[in-house]
Amino acid sequence: MAKKDKKPKVEEIAPPSLADRAPKVPVALRFDGDLLARIDAVAVKRGMSRNALISYWCSRALEAE
Repeated sequence: MAKKDKKPKVEEIAPPSLADRAPKVPVALRFDGDLLARIDAVAVKRGMSRNALISYWCSRALEAE
């Protein structure tokens, strides 16, 4: 007797929005050395890259506007 393959149900997944597919644009920012060291310390504590942390903070600030 052959076993029936049990396949998990595939739920319909929405395609990524345009914002999710948009390429990242490089920007240059200048920080005071002490501030940059503090940013790096927080990023390491959270297990994030410096870039990810700054991007996260900017997103949160814009949502609060």
